[in-house]
Amino acid sequence: MYYRVDELSCWFKDGCKIKTSLYDKYLMNSFVEFFLKIRNSNIFSGIVIAVILASAIYAGVISYDIAPQYNIYLDLFDYAITVFFVIEIIIRMVSERSLIKFFKDGWNIFDFLIVTISLVPISNVESVFVARLLRIIRVLRIITVVPAFRHIIDSLVKTIPRVGFIALLMFIFMYVWGAIGTMFFGVIDPDHWGNIGLALITLVQIATYDDWAAIMGEVIEVYPFAWIFFVSFIVINAVILLNMVIGVIVDVMTGDILDRDKQDSIEQP
Repeated sequence: MYYRVDELSCWFKDGCKIKTSLYDKYLMNSFVEFFLKIRNSNIFSGIVIAVILASAIYAGVISYDIAPQYNIYLDLFDYAITVFFVIEIIIRMVSERSLIKFFKDGWNIFDFLIVTISLVPISNVESVFVARLLRIIRVLRIITVVPAFRHIIDSLVKTIPRVGFIALLMFIFMYVWGAIGTMFFGVIDPDHWGNIGLALITLVQIATYDDWAAIMGEVIEVYPFAWIFFVSFIVINAVILLNMVIGVIVDVMTGDILDRDKQDSIEQP
């Protein structure tokens, strides 16, 4: 069997292209697997947590009056933390194999925004407050690094619809009690009951048991039965409804724990 030179050349080129593409794909997979191992490494997670804690310490140290000769070391320390966060987020993005898959996770978006914000250049003295605020925000990244923190936040988010209705009911009761308070106590104690705004603030103070007896003492001399107003508000808002909020949160978190345990038992052989 005879083949022309151009056919042999074509087959050779096609074979080289296939081998090259397979080799490139192999290199890319190896590259991604390498970053994936780093991301899933407990040592790497520990280093990330340590750097986040170091960032928290840095945010606290810069609140003091530091001697000028030490500022350069603090700046270098801050730059090192920022560079590490950038490298860490790049490792996580590469290990996901796709940017779309990376940004589908809300926690990844949260991390990406914090790292991006920390890269904002601060040049003038008037922006020192903004710079410190951005450095403090970086500490929030520990929520995404520690799985237990993520589970707690996820559970709290799930409670928002149910807790929202309870909070609305609390506000309705508070508004009614506030309106009653302005009608009866507005002239006697205008500092606390002069208008509906002051009354609502006062009721928040009473609901937290913050010196509520003294507030009641200002009006009970004129209205001896005023204790009914204060005690009924505390029982309804601060005891019953507030404990309902706590009960909802505990119920949701318990359900999430049971669901995760059930899922883990199914995944295990």
